[in-house]
Amino acid sequence: MLLAGVIAYGISSHTTVSINPILKKTVHYIGPRVMGARVQLEDAKLSTLSGYGTIHNVYLANPAGFPRGHCIQIGEIYVDMLTSSIGTGTIIINDLTIKAMDIAFIIKREGNNFAMLLDNLRRKIPEPRVYPPNPTKEIDYKQIIGNRYIIKNVHIITPSVSGSMPKPQRANFSVIMDDMHFENVGEAENGVPFLVALEQILTQIEDKVHYAVLESYILYKSE
Repeated sequence: MLLAGVIAYGISSHTTVSINPILKKTVHYIGPRVMGARVQLEDAKLSTLSGYGTIHNVYLANPAGFPRGHCIQIGEIYVDMLTSSIGTGTIIINDLTIKAMDIAFIIKREGNNFAMLLDNLRRKIPEPRVYPPNPTKEIDYKQIIGNRYIIKNVHIITPSVSGSMPKPQRANFSVIMDDMHFENVGEAENGVPFLVALEQILTQIEDKVHYAVLESYILYKSE
């Protein structure tokens, strides 16, 4: 969602710009309506001439029903975009590099904070207008108005996850995870709306976070 705003504003300006004031207002207004939690960022810049952009200090709070604080914090996001794809309707991002990502993973009886944010996002994913509605039909995202995205590479450098063990241990833990690398997001569908790409990326992150938490729990029990 942040990146889509960066690109949209950069396309309209055709230069290197700091889009901090406009994007902050947009993200702070739309973010909670999509994610069901507070979303903030510090600054964002993009050059549509070179295709490079940066986003600094992204904060995603916990959903309702969880303690105050963050679910995800990101220090920096670097964007390398194929400039020739701008204006074609399908924007190709060659590389998306995420640094200093910290996830606070909180488990409650009704679920965990990460999964609840994902559920909120999935309820906002656009669907094509099909009459009559046919839930078994595969979604053709070309029917949806707006830019589509293909992200060739997503590289998350040394993310960390922290949280608490479930009962009866109640022990706190903090783990530095291995780098995450995802490829060809949205390519199989010939481009997807950005919220769909975001959901695909977050789903893969959630899988790896679950594994890291489970591994920490098993190691703790064995000691």
